[in-house]
Parts: sequence; C-alpha cells; structure tokens
Amino acid sequence: MKRLIELSAALVFTRPFFYLCEYIISQDMNRFSHFTATALAVFGLFSTGLYAQSTLDLLKENPERLASVHHSYEYIPQTETAAPKGFKPFYVSHYGRHGSRRMIGSTATLSYDYMRKADSLGILTPLGRELFADVIRIHEDHIDMDGELSSRGGREHREIAGRLYNRAKPVFTNKKRDFVDVQSSIVPRCLISMANFTAELDDRSPRLHFSYITGTKYINLLSNNCKDSKDVRRYARHVQDSILTAEINPDRFIKAIFTVSADSLTNAIAAPRKIMEQIFYYGGAAQCLEIPVDIIGKYFTFEEAVTEYKAHNARSYINMGNSARYGDNMVWAARDLVRDFVSRADDAISKDSDKAADLRFGHDTGIMPLVGLMDIVGPGDRMDETSTAFDKWQSFRYLSMASNLQLIFYRNSKNEILVRTLYNEKEAAFRGLQSYSGPYYRWQDLRAHLLTRAEKYDNL
Repeated sequence: MKRLIELSAALVFTRPFFYLCEYIISQDMNRFSHFTATALAVFGLFSTGLYAQSTLDLLKENPERLASVHHSYEYIPQTETAAPKGFKPFYVSHYGRHGSRRMIGSTATLSYDYMRKADSLGILTPLGRELFADVIRIHEDHIDMDGELSSRGGREHREIAGRLYNRAKPVFTNKKRDFVDVQSSIVPRCLISMANFTAELDDRSPRLHFSYITGTKYINLLSNNCKDSKDVRRYARHVQDSILTAEINPDRFIKAIFTVSADSLTNAIAAPRKIMEQIFYYGGAAQCLEIPVDIIGKYFTFEEAVTEYKAHNARSYINMGNSARYGDNMVWAARDLVRDFVSRADDAISKDSDKAADLRFGHDTGIMPLVGLMDIVGPGDRMDETSTAFDKWQSFRYLSMASNLQLIFYRNSKNEILVRTLYNEKEAAFRGLQSYSGPYYRWQDLRAHLLTRAEKYDNL
C-alpha cells in the first residue's frame, strides 16, 4: 500500500496533470462530475511511462536517447483507451517524419575530415586511433548517401503502419472506403518512408487504392519555413554554443584523443568544442545505421554527453518547437497544414466519401510546428528554451526519427463524429479543450479549435 501511495504521488506531480487541473477549475462547477471523469481519463494518458521519469533517468535508461533528434524511433507499448460505446473508426489523418537516416550536409563528413587530418599529422593517441577506426565505419556508409534513409528508417515506417492498421482496422477493411491519398516532401528519405509505410498497408489490405503526389508545392505545405527563419536559426545556434561554452570543458576529451594542446589543435584542425560536437553527432548516427560502434559511450563521459544533448535539445526546441521566444514564428508556418487536416477531414466525413486515409510524409520542421499550432499537450508545450526545456521538452521523445501524428475519426449511428489523436503512438490531449471522453474529442469542437488557432496567426 505504501508503494502504491508513493507511485501515485510521483504520477500526480506531472506538468500535463497540472494543465488539466487548471483547466477543470476554470470550468462551470455544475459540470464538475463530467470534468472529473475526463481528468481521470487524461491522467491515465499522461502520468505513465516516460512522463514519470526525469530526463537524466531516461538518458541513463537508454543512452541512445542522447542523440536527440537523431534518436531512432522508440515504440513503447501502452494500453489504449477503447472508443465510447457505439463508435467505430472510419478515417485516419496522419503526418509522419521520415525514418532514421544518415547525417546531412557537413555533419556527414566533418568528423571524418577532422580525424583523417589528425591521423595524417600523427597527432592521435592510441584511443584516438580507435576513434578514427569507428568514425571510418560510419563514414563509409555516408559516401554519396548523406541524408538518405537507412534500412532501419524504412523498417520503422513499416512497423508504424502495421500498428496503425491494427489500431484502426475497420478503416482499412471497409469495402466502401478503399482510397488512400498520400502527400510527400520531394526529399528522397521522405519518399522512401512513404513507400515503406504504404507498402505495409497494401500488404495488410490489398484492396486499398493509393494516390501519390509530391512536388515543391507539397514541401511548402508539409514543411514550410518559419517566419524570420534566419533570426531564429541564428539565435538557436547562439543558445547551443552558449550552453557548450559554459558547461563543457573539452580538455579531458582532447587529451584522451590527441597528443597536442587545444591551441595547437585549433590551429591545425578546428576548435576543440567543434570537434567534440561533430564526433558526438556521428556517434548518434550509429544507431540509425545499426552500426555496432559506441562512440558516445566509449569516448565521452556521461556528463559530457548530457551537456551535448542539452545544447542540441535547446537548439532543436528553438528551431522547431513552440518556445516562449520564437513559438509564434514556428506555429505560423503550420497554418496551411492545419487547414489541410481540417478540409480533408470534412470531405472524408461525408458518407459518400470513399476516403479511408490521408497520409503525409515530411520532416521534423513540419511536424513540430504542426503540434505546436494544434496546442497538443507535451510536444506543443510553450516554455523558456534554456531554463525548463531540458527537463520538460525532450527531443528524443517528441522529435525522434519517424515521429508521427495520427488522428483517428470515429462515427456512431447518430452520425456523431469523435477524434482520437496519438502522437508517437501515445494518446494525446489538446490544451484547454474539453474532451467527450478521455482522449476522444468531438470533431466539431476540435475543428473549431484548430481553425481558431490557425486564424490567430494569419496576421503575424
């Protein structure tokens, strides 16, 4: 009994539960019993699993999470809430980030370039030569392949699609609804993610018919640039550098890997912190490629790795999340995408529609502003990017490879429509919006919420 009380206390003091309590208190007390039921249901959604653990505990539990937005998709099964009596799923609206991929641009080569030059200068320690050998293994997989989807990334999307099929099987087996509309970014890693996802659905239900489209128009829809993007990126980089400068001393790492001083290394190759950062990124890429090297665990202390994660987490939150400083700039970019969700759902709700699903495949820069504009509790939270983001907004949880949003629509015999939303396959809540029951929202309420949010930022 004592253990149960301790566990309950740990679960209650979570950010989402406070949001819910604040909202309930603001409502008409004559409706309190209904809100109490809703509170208990949503409490069950958000007070389990990852929400009950600190960031440090979670990073220790699975060090692969240190890779931040480069963390491969991590599915943790949870009990899902049954639909209210009489409601059956009939339509799905979805957005998925591409799956695990190789590093992009300079991050695909800099670690190798740095280590190769150090090797040519003869300034690597024995441990440094071991690191160079590990870097070579990752680099070989990047040659002429930077940014491309890995085998793991394709498998992630097949597995997500398979679970979606099982989660909403009537959607994909309804003889009157066999059409699936698919939009994708023009970037190959998104197109191949799309191919894997739809291939799995096709294998499960060969009766489905798919329509595919991509083009510049669709990358602008699915991953639009935020407002004043250059200013946002510049500030995000500044915050990352500030954290690294204030909290990490590269001396231990440099002495372990190189035989020269930090000043000599700066003159010969690059600044020590820059070298550490790039090698850390390469270490995060290993899991995406399923290459059995542990660069982060072998060459970084846990404290160094956590600081690298903290800095990159803050940068990612500013660049894509609903931060206190630049959140408006971010969510502004998702207005047309939110309206796409609404208009397509309106069409699919018609009983004459043959639409089973709308699928979208894009990027982290698309899905994170989307959930911020939708105001989904957790990934869409607004906070200070430096003082609280490390503890409350975890990029490995909210913005991993293959992050995905699923809106599942349900109908009863009275033609009432409910929507259940899952983010990374965990049931989600909308801040300030009353649910019908647990994670199930009336479509008319959710529709109004989404359009109001979109309109709010039209004149930003």
